[in-house]
Parts: sequence; structure tokens; C-alpha cells
Amino acid sequence: MKQFIKNNLPYQLKLRYRLLQRFLAEQNNRQSYAKNYLKENLGDFRIDFQQSIRNGEFYDNKIHNLKIVCEKINNLVIQPDEVFSFWKTVGAPIRKNNFKQGRNLIKNNISHDFGGGICQFSSIIYYSALQCGLDIIERHSHSIDIYKEYERFTPLGSDSTVVFAYKDLQVKNNFPFSIQFKCIIEENHLFFNILSNNKINLQKIDFKYFEDDKGVWVETLNNGKTLFKNFYIRL
Repeated sequence: MKQFIKNNLPYQLKLRYRLLQRFLAEQNNRQSYAKNYLKENLGDFRIDFQQSIRNGEFYDNKIHNLKIVCEKINNLVIQPDEVFSFWKTVGAPIRKNNFKQGRNLIKNNISHDFGGGICQFSSIIYYSALQCGLDIIERHSHSIDIYKEYERFTPLGSDSTVVFAYKDLQVKNNFPFSIQFKCIIEENHLFFNILSNNKINLQKIDFKYFEDDKGVWVETLNNGKTLFKNFYIRL
């Protein structure tokens, strides 16, 4: 059945099928997703993260897309046991929702599509959540390592790709207190903050690398304990 759908259905029908699958799975899980916002700061404790936004192909479009995502995520409050879902918060990255075309990785190839570049936002949230000790419910790594070592702004393995309906980033607040996401795009920097009424102690996150002739395996560790192991094709 899955192979038939993959090979025969038009893309829009595949998309609807995937969305239906997710909906039914979520109904069974009875998971509560974050959807409330608070304009003022939730608490006095604040953890700051930032990344540079590198200039390149579709740079202006990427800034535009990241700002749309930022508007959707800024001030979001995640209550205890609630889950942050990237796609439930951001919505479909399509022209109708004001997204522009940008660079994307599609089927192991560098291409372009609407919403291109927003994986940098899902990645900073993922890496921040790792360091804060939040539960990672769903996360997908990129299939290709597109950077040279001197080009990196975060370690290989700290990424989180998102594909609407297919690949989401979902993070659960496992603390007994609420947290709040704050973010802003200023010039060529993405600033992301996690606020709370209680102090959050950062975790020690390390990455170990094992290379072969096709690419590199990356093992993600929290205080020495393996969390994930992913493979990246080297161009």
C-alpha cells in the first residue's frame, strides 16, 4: 500500500495522505501541543542562543522566510508535558503563506523550493532543546553534509531538517514549570531564547564522528550517553 501511494499518487494527494496519517497518530497519542502565546516575559531566567545567517544563494529569501517563522514562534509558551511542533506552529511553507523560494535538500540533492532555508530555525531550536535537557519527541537529520569544516556555524549533528507533513521537529517540555520561546532576526543573526521562572541547567552535548568512504556517522551524546546516531553523505 505504501509503495503504491509513493509511486502512483500525485504529490498533493500524497501530502493529504501524510497529514491524515499524522492526525490519526496524534489522536491515538492524545498529546497536547503548545498553542498559547504571552507577549510579556514569562520569567526572569533566560538562556540565550544565536547563530549567524551566512550569505549565499537565495540569501534575501532565506532572511524573509526565517522572519516569517520567527513571527510564528516568538512568545510561544510550552506548558509542562506540552509538545512544541514546528509545523503546527509555523504552518505550510507555501507561497499562499508568504514564503519565498530558497535552497532545499530534496532526495539527497541540493534544490530550491518555497520555504527554503528555514531548517536553520528548526536546527537552532533542536540544538537549544538538547542543551536544555528537553525531550526530543521527533527529529530528523539532513541526509547530506553540505558544509566544509571552515564554513560551519554549529557542529555537524546539531541540525534538524523539516519537511511539511513528512518530517517534523517536536520537543516536549518535561519540566514541572512552563517555558517560553523568544526569538528575533537582526541583520545576519538569528537569536533564540528560552525563558522560565525556574533555572534550567545546561547539559553537556558532544558529537563523535566516524568516517567511511561514503560519508560520516555522527553520534550525539549527553554527558556521555548516546542519544542519536545519524549518517551524512559527504559531497
